[in-house]
Amino acid sequence: MEEGEITALLRSVMQDILLDRHGRFPLYAQIYRQIRGQILRGHLLAGMKLPPSRQLAANLGVARVTVTQAYEQLQAEGYVIGRTGAGMFVAEGLAEEDRPGEEERPFTPTLSRWGKRVLAAEGETAVSTPRPPIDFGFGRSFAQIFPYDVWRRLLARYLSTDDAMLSRYGSVAGFYPLREALADYLSRERGVRCAPEQVVIVSGAQQVLDILARLLLNPGDEALVETPGYTVAYDLLRVYGAKLVGLPVDDEGFPVELIPADSRARLAFVTPTHQFPRGGTMSLARRLRLLSWAREHETLIIEDDYDGELRYNGRPLAALQGLDDEGRVAYLGTFSKVLFPALRLAYVVLPPALLTPFVQAKSLVDRGAPTLTQAAVADFITEGHFERHLRQLRLAYGRRREVLVTALERHLPGRVRYAPVAAGLHVMVYLEPGLVETAVVQQAAAAGVGVYPGAPYHLEQPAPPSILLGFSGLEEAEIEEGVRRLTAVLGM
Repeated sequence: MEEGEITALLRSVMQDILLDRHGRFPLYAQIYRQIRGQILRGHLLAGMKLPPSRQLAANLGVARVTVTQAYEQLQAEGYVIGRTGAGMFVAEGLAEEDRPGEEERPFTPTLSRWGKRVLAAEGETAVSTPRPPIDFGFGRSFAQIFPYDVWRRLLARYLSTDDAMLSRYGSVAGFYPLREALADYLSRERGVRCAPEQVVIVSGAQQVLDILARLLLNPGDEALVETPGYTVAYDLLRVYGAKLVGLPVDDEGFPVELIPADSRARLAFVTPTHQFPRGGTMSLARRLRLLSWAREHETLIIEDDYDGELRYNGRPLAALQGLDDEGRVAYLGTFSKVLFPALRLAYVVLPPALLTPFVQAKSLVDRGAPTLTQAAVADFITEGHFERHLRQLRLAYGRRREVLVTALERHLPGRVRYAPVAAGLHVMVYLEPGLVETAVVQQAAAAGVGVYPGAPYHLEQPAPPSILLGFSGLEEAEIEEGVRRLTAVLGM
């Protein structure tokens, strides 16, 4: 190649190469990316020789090895080929029609019917707003209570060894020692009937609902739910085409007597120990009636015991599953409320007949929760830390709830109502008829208090005005001040 041709070629290759010598990418990667772009855009055609590495390096003001590395990467990925003694050439076979065009045409996927239902569901969005100074957000843990020193020690126990369990995939069903520890704890403390083999570790309540819905529901099948109730359950069941039949709860929870006589529901989703979000506990009579109804109609009951350990008057109540001797209840529990939400670890106790299909379905989408985390939680339970931590939570959260309801009674006597059961991490407060809850939420936010509307949790609309007040993430003084400001908003 003549000197003039080399100069022209250098100019054509170099004209778009701009190096950022303080950038995030190494110089060789910048050269590689920009030459690759020129090839894909058709600026460098098949068979065209690239400038010699020495020449390009001199013109770019970099070391020759930098250009050599870029060329080697281009060759490894098939953009160029090397010919001994001749140099680097743009590879053949990159047909014009196979290259991206000058005008980009972003891909617009055609969603399936299921995908369109997912898009229509009212899930979380990426939009976030600053939290007010006093935020009655619910479901949050009070970080200062958790024994992080113990947790770090348990994690370090496995990280400081060459234990073989860390070098292989764990069981899809979960780390067996954790399943054993949970089976023992649930039998002793929650009245659950189970063997370790029935316990499956999952990433959250949503995963259990997702898998069970796919296993049991066909589009058009009925599912019984509580209203107000768990909106994630509503959305998950809907995207699989289920017809939701919502039954309005009262202080005794799920009203079994209101199930339509012609119901053909395939499953019922209930929160019997502490109804979410209204509060209240499902009476024994209704529990027995629900089990009888499920037996008669061959229906699965999903029992979500999301915060059953957090009861502040007396011992936690036994689970509905403990009354079931025919395998009609799937019992769901989580560590998010009692340890910390970022753990993303939950569990389900499955009826024997559902264990194999559930685990097989789970294996298709999930290889299992991190073994290291599961091992630490197993030791946290077996060494007694878990139950000691629960006792501390009950004292701390019980006191916070007492402060909240005392403040409501003092500042808003007779103007609000709520379930009397002392449990959970929030109180759903029903407001006086005629109040507009969205306006209350907005005005409270303007006063520096975050409260949350109750309407989204109701299937029936219009819903009675209500707000949710979480207390687990606040100091007692903040709770008192928050209710005082809320009282001013309500015009008392």
